[in-house]
Order: sequence, then C-alpha cells, then structure tokens
Amino acid sequence: MDKKVQANKAERFLQLHHDPKLLVLPNVWDPLGARLLEGLGFPAVATASAAVAFSLGYDDGQRITFDAMLDAIARVCDSVDVPVTADVESGYAQDMDDLADNIRRVIRAGAVGINLEDSMDEGGFLLPAEVQCDRLHAARAAADLEDIPLVINARIDVFFKGPEQGRDAQIEDTIERAKSYLEAGADCVYPILVGDLDTLKRIHDAVERPINVYADDSAATMRDLEDAGISRLSVGPWMLKAALSKMKEVAETLRDYGSYDVFTDGTMTTGEVRRYLRDGKMA
Repeated sequence: MDKKVQANKAERFLQLHHDPKLLVLPNVWDPLGARLLEGLGFPAVATASAAVAFSLGYDDGQRITFDAMLDAIARVCDSVDVPVTADVESGYAQDMDDLADNIRRVIRAGAVGINLEDSMDEGGFLLPAEVQCDRLHAARAAADLEDIPLVINARIDVFFKGPEQGRDAQIEDTIERAKSYLEAGADCVYPILVGDLDTLKRIHDAVERPINVYADDSAATMRDLEDAGISRLSVGPWMLKAALSKMKEVAETLRDYGSYDVFTDGTMTTGEVRRYLRDGKMA
C-alpha cells in the first residue's frame, strides 16, 4: 500500500475516535466480512484475534502462529478501502525488538491501527504497567520508523482478574494504567470487561481521552455510550459466534431431515453475496 494513502487512512481512523458519533466496529475475520461492513457504510473495519484464530482452527491467546494471523490481517486490509485496525493480542513477542518488528510487519500488511494487550495471555499474568509502557513506546517507535501514525488501542486487562482487590481498587488501577499508557504513546484505552456507565464515566472523566468498550450483555446501550462521550465499541468474536450458531442450527436441521427453510428463507442470494466482492473475487 502506498505510504501516503496509508498515513491518510491512519489519520482518518484517529479522527473517528474524536467525532461525537460512536465508532462501532463489528469485528471480522476474513475479507468477505470486511467487504460486507464496508458495503454497509461502516467507516472502518477491525479484526478480532479470537475470531481469526477460531476460524483457522486455533484457540485464542496467541495459539495461532503470527504468520497465520498476519496473513489474515493482510487479506482483510487488501479487500477494503476503509481503514483497518488489527487485534494483535500481546504482539506475539516478549522481546522488545521482536515486538517492534512484528508491529512493523502489521503496518506493512496494511493496518493503520492495533490493539495491544497488557497481559501475555487471555486473562493471564498482568504485566507491570511500566513494562507495558515500554512495549507501547516500542510499538510507537516502530510506527514512526514506518512513517505511519498508527492508532494504538491499549487494552487494559485489570478486570479479567476478578474482584479480589475490590472494585474501587480495580478502577483506580485501570485509571493509572490508562494515563500511563496514553503518555507512552497509546491513542485510545480499552478497559475490557467494563461496560457499565458509572464505571466508564469515572474512567473517562479521569483520562479525558478516547475509550473503547467491549460489547456484551453487560454493556450500556450504544446510544448511552455515545451520549456519555465514549469513542468506540467493538464486539470481539461475537460476529463469528453468531454466524457459527446459525451454521449449527442449519446443520442440526439437516441432520434431522428438517425443512430447507432454515437456510433458504431470508438468506442472501449468490448475486447479493457477489455485490460485496471486489471485481468478482476476493484478495
């Protein structure tokens, strides 16, 4: 991708975090899903690491190889004209030089944003804040070397740990990490598993910068989030889970000699699917 075009996409993506309208990102895992979202008018596309991994037969938590994850990211980036942000978990590296190299490879694949977690495994060991700040510095430096103003969404995994330290202590830890991560080069913070308005407002008032919310049944409505000044909403692997649930329903119906209506009624035609392809084929 042309560097000027990519840099413009990154700047446009960052601006979406500062618009009054909530940036809604229904995360995808393949080019067709990305083309669907672009065709429906979404201004940006996000990948979900879990969805990519699941779709390729791996568990979440960096069990997939980085090369396989990078290939999926590149295919999504090549398939759309809107900005793409990639979930790269913990960067698939502990060494700072390796992390920086991986971030450069993600940028060269066409991404203009990343998610970077502060635990090395899903819900696992939480890195000291100063270590994660060093990692964010390394990611920002790598982006600077590529001349791309990469939008870094710093995920904060404090609430994965449960309530052992107490809710107020978790919130304060999240706020302190958020401030440190933003100072270290992040553009947005992502306190995952925090969706209630009271907690989000407390964090938002403390950091006064873009916040990403994970959509699940405990999160406030999108309208309420927007009214509260929250910048961004992502759905993680929920799109894939919803699609897989429908596949399961169809498969069970066929197994039991049920009606074809389960997959013919209201389903896209082949012609409708082709509308979301680029020049009749995917990248």
